[in-house]
Amino acid sequence: MTPYTVIVAGFAVLSAVLFAVDLAARRWPGPRLRPLGEALHAALAHPPVRWLAMVAWLWTGFHFLAR
Repeated sequence: MTPYTVIVAGFAVLSAVLFAVDLAARRWPGPRLRPLGEALHAALAHPPVRWLAMVAWLWTGFHFLAR
């Protein structure tokens, strides 16, 4: 298996898990499970998390999307 295939499979699994958790949070709202938008809003309120998100986005773009 090539590294490219592993990365694509990893992103597919991650996307499926995020979609499932978001769907579960919208279907059964509770105090412990919030939709993805609310979770991102809370996380990105902190500057260090914003920097980490930017670095992750740049790394992803450079290593995965720049072909």
